[in-house]
Amino acid sequence: MKKLFSICFLSGLFLFNFSIWAQQATIEGIVTDENNNPLDLVSIALEGTSQGTSTNMNGFYRLRITPGTTHKLIFSYLGYQIEEFEIKADPGEEITLNVQLMPLAMLLPELEVRDRQVITSQYMRIDPRLSAIIPGPGSDVESLIKTMPGVTSTTELSTQYSVRGGNFDENLVYVNGIEIYRPFLVRSGQQEGLSFLNSDLVSSITFSSGGFDAKYGDKMASVLDITYKTPEEFAGSFSISLLEGSVHIEDARLDNRLRYLFGFRHKSNQYLLGTLDTQGDYKPEFTDIQGMISYEFNPQWELNFLGNFSRNQYLFTPEVQRTRFGTVTEVRQFTVFFDGQETDRFLTALGAFSLNYTPDPKYKFQFITSVFQTDETENFDIRGRYLLERVETDFGSSDFGQPTGTPLGVGSFHNHARNYLNAIVWNAEHKGEIRNDNNTFRWGVKYQFEDIFDRLNEWSMVDSAGYAIPRYPNNTILLQDTVNTRITLQSSRISGYIQNSWEINRPRSRYIITGGLRTNYWTYNNQWLFSPRATVLYKPEWAPRMVFRVSGGVYQQPAFYRELRDFQGQLNENIRAQESLQFVLGAEYNMQLWGRPFKYTSEIYYKKFNNLIPYELDNVRIRYYANNTATGYGAGIDMKINGEFVPGVESWASLSVMKTEEKIDGATFTLPDGSEVPLGYIPRPTDQRFNFSLFFQDFLPRNPSYKVSLALIYGSGLPLAPPSEQKTRNITTMPPYRRVDIGFSKELIGTDSRLGENSFFRNIKSMWITAEVFNLLEINNTISYLWIKDISNDMYAIPNYLTSRLINLKLITRF
Repeated sequence: MKKLFSICFLSGLFLFNFSIWAQQATIEGIVTDENNNPLDLVSIALEGTSQGTSTNMNGFYRLRITPGTTHKLIFSYLGYQIEEFEIKADPGEEITLNVQLMPLAMLLPELEVRDRQVITSQYMRIDPRLSAIIPGPGSDVESLIKTMPGVTSTTELSTQYSVRGGNFDENLVYVNGIEIYRPFLVRSGQQEGLSFLNSDLVSSITFSSGGFDAKYGDKMASVLDITYKTPEEFAGSFSISLLEGSVHIEDARLDNRLRYLFGFRHKSNQYLLGTLDTQGDYKPEFTDIQGMISYEFNPQWELNFLGNFSRNQYLFTPEVQRTRFGTVTEVRQFTVFFDGQETDRFLTALGAFSLNYTPDPKYKFQFITSVFQTDETENFDIRGRYLLERVETDFGSSDFGQPTGTPLGVGSFHNHARNYLNAIVWNAEHKGEIRNDNNTFRWGVKYQFEDIFDRLNEWSMVDSAGYAIPRYPNNTILLQDTVNTRITLQSSRISGYIQNSWEINRPRSRYIITGGLRTNYWTYNNQWLFSPRATVLYKPEWAPRMVFRVSGGVYQQPAFYRELRDFQGQLNENIRAQESLQFVLGAEYNMQLWGRPFKYTSEIYYKKFNNLIPYELDNVRIRYYANNTATGYGAGIDMKINGEFVPGVESWASLSVMKTEEKIDGATFTLPDGSEVPLGYIPRPTDQRFNFSLFFQDFLPRNPSYKVSLALIYGSGLPLAPPSEQKTRNITTMPPYRRVDIGFSKELIGTDSRLGENSFFRNIKSMWITAEVFNLLEINNTISYLWIKDISNDMYAIPNYLTSRLINLKLITRF
């Protein structure tokens, strides 16, 4: 009887639910962008209810609604215009509603951008149009990256950045699937010049600060993946400022079978470097020519070429430096009179061919070969005679603010270098991809050959009150940082990966699981590496606006040339790959605030480091100890909120809290009683505990042709220690890095401009003029220190300050 009753009850409940479900209506469709590419994770909400859904990797969505009632569907996606539709359906009716979202029209300047979709939330998608808007000394992609969560930078003169406690050498950069390399000998931001990435040519930017897939290479910190434009018609741009100028053109010919894209840039930081404490004759000249050509033989075969030539030259004749530092009551002035000059030249070139075969939309095969060459020369002979004085701080004194005339220290220094490096990196690579409805399989194999010649001849001498030049019986003088060597290195690397992604749709949830394995072999140390990695994306039905992600794996970084070479210029043949075991847990929440789309993302992470190579960081120069004598860890949390704080324009704020430390084998600390104890964990050179960045845009409501943009960065101080004194790194820190840049823009020509047929400007799509104020608050940020002693044998760290406040004018034209 009980069984019969249960069967009848369940059958009735099923029929009741089925009848309700049968009475419901269904809406489904595909959401695409302006180029008919499917958009993933578009938020679809029913106004006034908690119901909603989002699109899958193919842009498809399905939503059940109550029939007989008028519903308002809201389609929102960050960076695109919100679309609203009123729908009324009959019971059981199935309605197809395909929606096309258009980019926000108020972004400055107007660019043609095509972005590929990323199916997981581990990659941040960044609008490349914003690189022309963000104020600062460089209008480049890296300026945007520096405002991302987990990313830190302590200088505006360099495009390099640190990610979650890693150094500059731990970041991967790709352009159209080709790995990009930087010059080796750069030791300061003044020398660096232009980065490889030309923002005028970029169509897509994706960035991961950790936990990335196996398809990306063997680095431990981050990956920046850039895709250049695919031209559809003739277009171009022209920009000029007090610091740099650029021009680019693009076109498609022969029924879009032949496409080309060219860019030219020239930059001089002479105007900017004039605000440094060290006065002299600065002559920096940085030039870059870049191009991409593609030819489609037929719908299945396409050949691409990417080429770049860069010439960065830095000439400097210093004259005098006056630096003040200290506290309110104890101010010191450091004055140096210079003699000599510096001449640096960095020539780099890249050529890459890519043959793409697509027999079917589900199958992609790619064959890539590329050659990178760098020819670098670093010559300087600079002598300095310095004077350290006390500054009068008594407000009642007639000499307030002036040096007292009593020297605290007098000395001199001499820096000398005749360095030359030539490196060639050649590789051949095959990549493949097979797509099914809910499955994507990728693979790749790569061979790389490296040929490096390095001639080092450098030394420095500091005479600081007899502190740095002890005299021996034969009256010889001890020089510091002496290196005199010649190095020739030839080696090969073989690497590969396999990776698969599964999309699993359940009645109440959606999963995307990606797993892969990388392998790498280097002939120099005969080490085989295997790096498994995995990511799980979970999107629950009970929280349709949320996405959860967990990722982890092994990230092993084989040494490149700089990690091999120690302070004496010797190579370590027994070097092993550095290893990072990573675990990342993240969440993403898409929401509506003030009727506008916003997105909040947060990630917590933990990294366990093995076989670390300790190093010292001075300005942007990394000097490795060339041995695997350290272990360590890094842990933190990154947060970001971005959206339309002002209707129609995107802004964001990022916050990061992080701690990274290392333990060096054999390092000890001397106690007051003379005994030595193990040093334990000390902060790594990139241990920046707190970082906050903000990018904000606004405009005049009644006249949107007037805009303002602001970039703010605050980063706590890095660990500070005298050269070669690793054990004192945990005693104190440098001052925090604080910088605010602001720009004011006016649209001169836009879509609403009325120009006559005979007007000279009739082919101009947009023209903006911008006035920028760099370092608005005129804060003296410190990049490095010069260490000296006074007559009392007290050590002083003389700060090397970065640039001061400066006004820049910029004109941007699109045609």
